[in-house]
Amino acid sequence: MAEKKPMPEIKRVCFFCSLSSFNTGMPVSTFKLIEHYSNRPEYKVFVILPSEGELALQVRKCGIEPQIIPFHRMRSPARFFSFVEFLISFPVAFIKTSRFFLKNKIRIVHFSDIIDMPFYACPKLAGAKSIAHLRHCIENSFGRIAFNILTFMFTSKVICISDAVQKYSGLSKKRSCVIYNPGPNPDLFDPHKKHLPISGFDSSKKLVLAIGTLLPVKGHENFIRMAHIIEIMHPGLCRFVIVGNKAGGREEYFDKLRKLTKDLSLDSVIMFIEKTRHENIPAILSRSSVFVHLPDYQEGLGGVILEAMAMEIPVVAFDSGGAGECFTNGVSGFLVGQYDIKAAAQSVLKLIEDEQLCSLMGKNGRKELTERFSYKKHFMEIDNVYNSI
Repeated sequence: MAEKKPMPEIKRVCFFCSLSSFNTGMPVSTFKLIEHYSNRPEYKVFVILPSEGELALQVRKCGIEPQIIPFHRMRSPARFFSFVEFLISFPVAFIKTSRFFLKNKIRIVHFSDIIDMPFYACPKLAGAKSIAHLRHCIENSFGRIAFNILTFMFTSKVICISDAVQKYSGLSKKRSCVIYNPGPNPDLFDPHKKHLPISGFDSSKKLVLAIGTLLPVKGHENFIRMAHIIEIMHPGLCRFVIVGNKAGGREEYFDKLRKLTKDLSLDSVIMFIEKTRHENIPAILSRSSVFVHLPDYQEGLGGVILEAMAMEIPVVAFDSGGAGECFTNGVSGFLVGQYDIKAAAQSVLKLIEDEQLCSLMGKNGRKELTERFSYKKHFMEIDNVYNSI
């Protein structure tokens, strides 16, 4: 009689995310991990979120009931009232989180990003290992020091989403590794799929697109000034679209963008699309000719760049942070020096005026994405980290 093979050990993994929304890169990337590992029989997946929201709804679709532990996300002391809210909510949330890890015998805690930093000590108190995912270039020296100290004391490994993120963090390659985010959902971001029409689009004009939450660091002002240069050089050639939801507590920034648009006499050529669900982004991209990304900070990688590449849309971007790791300059789009808005305008015009080049670079982008940012490669590398700690 053949001996029964021993059952493999079930790895109990908890994903901790300080955001409950589903319209920015961090929660979307975290959900990809949750979705994947919830379908692996050798893993038992748990999720901690600060509140109900779109991410919680998506998690439940995976058959997982998220643990809601209310707390306000960490904020800079410069934002006084938000910082006080965080300080008030943190102690109770810290205790509840530690108890949850202990009660459920969690083996690995996977933190989503640097904003989870106040909770890095919880797994160690509960006898668990932890991984800190870092998705931003830490440009602030105090933040860099704090992150290095806390990860050294409490985490087993730091996963950086690009070489640029690893460089800016100041972490050694022994304690950190680079694992690129995978591209977007290939079933959703399919350039050959027929997408529903979007009202308000002028199909007779070439569309130049920017996507990002309406925050100053996202560089929407750079995009508007670039549009102004193009409109002066070639009046009426393009229409420009800014897709982004207002950020909580920063609603006045939208008014600032509207005023800048009016001051530059661009009301008739710039369109704002708000309150857009993530699943509507492919339809908007499919009607665009060029995607533009001009942030005012060092980009971690550029999830929206990967989404444009998936839809065969050529990219024009500032060469900031990890943006240059997304695609090859001159092959799938153009990289320009950070804050060189005139060069960005010239690159957009080069693509708009040459449909053959525009199409070729778009196809090259999807090919690069498929080869370098596959789900299979991403999860294999995450597996290696889980197995090494």
